[in-house]
Amino acid sequence: MYEISKEEIARLRRLDPAGVHAALIASGDLSINTAIPKRIDNLRPLENAIDAVKFARKCDYHQAIEWLHEHFADDLAHERNVGIKQVERELFDSEIVINRLVKQQMDALGCSEARLTLMFKEADEATQKDALLETVTESDFEKMPSDQDAEPEKRKGKFGYLVGKRTQNGEKIEKFFNTRDIQNCVGMLRQRNGEGLNVLLTPMDRRCFYILVDDALDRQGKESESPVKSWIDAGFKPCLALQTSWNSHQIIFRVPKEPFRFKDAVGNDDSCFDRQGLHKYFQSLNREFGDHRISGLRHGIRLAGYRNVKPKHAREVEGKAWGVEYPFVQIKHSESTFCEKTLNDALKMCSHHVLGNIERTKQALLNHRNGVTRPQQVMPPRSISPVSTLGRMAAARQAEQEKQTDRQIDGKGQSLCR
Repeated sequence: MYEISKEEIARLRRLDPAGVHAALIASGDLSINTAIPKRIDNLRPLENAIDAVKFARKCDYHQAIEWLHEHFADDLAHERNVGIKQVERELFDSEIVINRLVKQQMDALGCSEARLTLMFKEADEATQKDALLETVTESDFEKMPSDQDAEPEKRKGKFGYLVGKRTQNGEKIEKFFNTRDIQNCVGMLRQRNGEGLNVLLTPMDRRCFYILVDDALDRQGKESESPVKSWIDAGFKPCLALQTSWNSHQIIFRVPKEPFRFKDAVGNDDSCFDRQGLHKYFQSLNREFGDHRISGLRHGIRLAGYRNVKPKHAREVEGKAWGVEYPFVQIKHSESTFCEKTLNDALKMCSHHVLGNIERTKQALLNHRNGVTRPQQVMPPRSISPVSTLGRMAAARQAEQEKQTDRQIDGKGQSLCR
């Protein structure tokens, strides 16, 4: 055992448990189908990174610390964190409700950090990959009118702005948000949402991929009030399902990154993984069951508790102080889980040189060598129909044999009687 400083132990304690779960699956210490209990004996694997390792590896405290130090030595999430200070004032009841939904959504996604985007309501969400190239920074945003209806032409062709974008030492950098950061800027997000901007969240987890089905249909390809149920019945395990407007839904599946890593690839750059194959699966899924126009694999997800202020969702209301109403984004299903079916289906569209497919090939060869093959179907003996000529001949032969047998039995019986 090597010595680990108190500062390092304190950092390891602050690791997001969801990221640790993904690392345990990648290392083979935890099955993708294992349900992580909230509490077992004195451990809290769902809430504590050290307890998660102790639960999965059946090890003691010191061994868990060593494992975390080995696997998360290069984790720089704390440096990329935007670090929003806690609101000093007392929160409104509505803000408390929103923050509960934010935590529920982040826990389900299992991501330690996320990108936060404010999207102009004129922007086309399906093509945000291209639009983000023209992202407006916060300083540019402040120069624009808060009322989008006043001068919409000034925002034409632009998507919105990244809340975490900063200028540091003359260079533009981006900071990311953890759950607490998002909760601490609830006041600003509510204000911007009320001014006509949509609030989007993009998981930036380094150990997971997220597969989004946007404008999701059920598994029969039909619109439904709750399409997620049919996906679950079909064997899928979504981590999150949102109702994003009056009739629209988003369903999100989480899969570990490691099975998509190319053999001998080192690091966490996009080039180390078969994102092209995964993107093909993502597009095929949306062509059949979602929005066929969707482009980028790393796609924004609407944030629960805030309104979808796209113009097409506006509804006129009577008897209230405001004349137009927009739908709130609601959570319909949340479970911190990985989807094995999504993983296996996606690997079928990926290169044979990724670790997941190499492992499956090795297992198939091992099964073949050990004689674990598909059981052969035993066919029942064919009976010859007596209608055919051959059948009549066979029936006559069988009848003659039966007569001879009866005569032999009768003969033996008579000899015994004598």
